[in-house]
Amino acid sequence: MGDLYYGLPSVRSVMFLLPPLYWFRREAANLLLQTLIRINPKRILEVGFSDAFLTRRISLALPGSSIVAIDTSASSVERAKALRLPNVTFLVDDFFEHRGRYDVVVSMHVFVLFDHFKALDKLRELAPIHLLTLTGRSPFTILHRSFHRFMTGIDVHIVEPQTYRALAERMGFNVLLYNINSIERSYMVLLQKKVPP
Repeated sequence: MGDLYYGLPSVRSVMFLLPPLYWFRREAANLLLQTLIRINPKRILEVGFSDAFLTRRISLALPGSSIVAIDTSASSVERAKALRLPNVTFLVDDFFEHRGRYDVVVSMHVFVLFDHFKALDKLRELAPIHLLTLTGRSPFTILHRSFHRFMTGIDVHIVEPQTYRALAERMGFNVLLYNINSIERSYMVLLQKKVPP
């Protein structure tokens, strides 16, 4: 029968997923952080911080920056506030409802949960630069997608890099793509709003 039985992940598939997910997440966080340090923004919005894995690293690397980190989970926000990061404000908020102006929006593997057209439209309101990590199609991401849907009821929107680039360019962004991990088919997108001539 394999690891999936009627769409439900087996214990074996869950054990297979956990170590690589941490490894992939660390690789994604390192690339995002290196790029943020190069940009050196003063006002940062992080979307979907979860356990503040990336937030803590940004806070330490850019102590002069002001960071607003939003998540829809009230319990995640309460746990994160206990970290007492001096330059971070943690808020319970929905990305599509959030208001504010920032130098950069950053998000690690959260935009895979959004409709890409709607998310790009919202990003235009918030900042001129955006750093997002996404995933293309691979055996690993197909397995992870089934696992995520089973655990949360939320689908993962896998998108190939060139497909995402074409959509973002049609919506008025300059796009740079950076490979993160070929097993996960993860990549980072640097989006900049095009300036009219």
